[in-house]
Amino acid sequence: MTDEIKIPYKQYVIVPRKPKMSKGKIASQVAHATFMALENQKNIPLRAGNLPSGYLIEEWKNKGMCVIVLQCKDEQALNNMAKYLEQWNISHHLYIDEGLYGCKLFTATALATGVLTEEQYWMFDNMRLFK
Repeated sequence: MTDEIKIPYKQYVIVPRKPKMSKGKIASQVAHATFMALENQKNIPLRAGNLPSGYLIEEWKNKGMCVIVLQCKDEQALNNMAKYLEQWNISHHLYIDEGLYGCKLFTATALATGVLTEEQYWMFDNMRLFK
């Protein structure tokens, strides 16, 4: 039996399983989504019982900046996941491409969460790593 490494803070990114984009385009979409999700999280006002957003982001940075890239079925699943995160008040960003290069105008290409704590990982348990 192996011991699982506990990672206290993670950021998740979801990409459609068979995107019609080059590997470089996918990488740039993931980068855009992760950056914007963190920017969105920085602007969240402090709520009772929550850790300050800035604290979460700094702790995540200090503990290795773990980012997990997962896959979903398609663009519709990506949009549904964004709605689900909204319902749970989870900081996120759904990146919509301008269609200048590599994909159609207004295509949802990547969805990134803000920094999450261990209590929030469950919603990604049944998703597969992006390949």
